[in-house]
Amino acid sequence: MNFTPMQIRTIVRAITKQTGTPLHDEDLEQEAALRAVEAFGRNRVIEHPRAFLTKIVRDAVHDHWRRRRPSENIDTIDQRLLSESPAFEELIDKGRRAQMLHRAIQRLCPRKRSRWQLFYEQDRSILEIARDQGRTISAVKMDLLRTRHELARILARTSITANTQR
Repeated sequence: MNFTPMQIRTIVRAITKQTGTPLHDEDLEQEAALRAVEAFGRNRVIEHPRAFLTKIVRDAVHDHWRRRRPSENIDTIDQRLLSESPAFEELIDKGRRAQMLHRAIQRLCPRKRSRWQLFYEQDRSILEIARDQGRTISAVKMDLLRTRHELARILARTSITANTQR
């Protein structure tokens, strides 16, 4: 089959368009053309040459994106030139969220708080909790689900109240 660089360019654009912005890369097009010449030379009988060419180009595009890119070793860069952005705001927010959660847990009824602590703080399995409390696994799961929903409601009310007071 005779194919033109324009045909390969069109197929490359169609394939790269499926994953985002269409790509125009002459190196990629040349790589695909070289693979096509080699493949058509190896295979004398080709029933669907256009589909065969499309498969070759698709494989070349996929290999192009899979290929490892050389990266610069940052160990050679002077440490004085590197900086780390401070994360104090994230730490403060994380601390506030943890405090809100602890306050919400304290507002739960003692039975729910106990199951919550057994499961989340003491890492007890649902089976162990069910066995110790003489309940079914299903009942313990449902109770934990309801407790999570109740905590979510408490936290939502707390954050709404906190936002309106600011």
